[in-house]
Amino acid sequence: MASIDPKAVARASERSLSAMGFRNQARGFNNPLSGEGARRFGGRYNPPQSFPVIYLCTTPECAVAELIRQARAESLAVEDLCPREFWRIEGELHRVLDLLDDSTLSKIGVDRDDLIRDDLTLTRQIGEAAHEHQFQAILAPSATGVDQVLAIFTENLAGAVLDPTLIGEWKEPCQLPI
Repeated sequence: MASIDPKAVARASERSLSAMGFRNQARGFNNPLSGEGARRFGGRYNPPQSFPVIYLCTTPECAVAELIRQARAESLAVEDLCPREFWRIEGELHRVLDLLDDSTLSKIGVDRDDLIRDDLTLTRQIGEAAHEHQFQAILAPSATGVDQVLAIFTENLAGAVLDPTLIGEWKEPCQLPI
């Protein structure tokens, strides 16, 4: 597997984003903005035991697709992951690494397929470099093939405020907004 040059990430263009994203999480986690689960267990853009990241989807459909993907990865039925809280999170971000932009991908030396592979080595390198160079978030395609994800680095928010709203709870799969 190839690696990326962290300096290439540092030189990549940043953009501002009026973000509205959606996430589901197990019921009982008090703070949908902590990013603690991703810090402990890792995610597509951060390795385990690293830094907190809030993973959002740009649409409710993407959040459902991510839940289904999670269940499959853990060899579970979706109902085994219920109940889930469904959150909408809004905020203004000013230092976003846009991995939907072809020129950004070219500067970093990756393509879209690299971002959705099951092997997370490359995406975690991108996330570590983006975090180190103070990007607030990464906007990228969802590995589900449904819409996009926004990985927000909570330690880099620098005064940006995220506003969470609990939309509802999925007690069973038939309640998923699909």
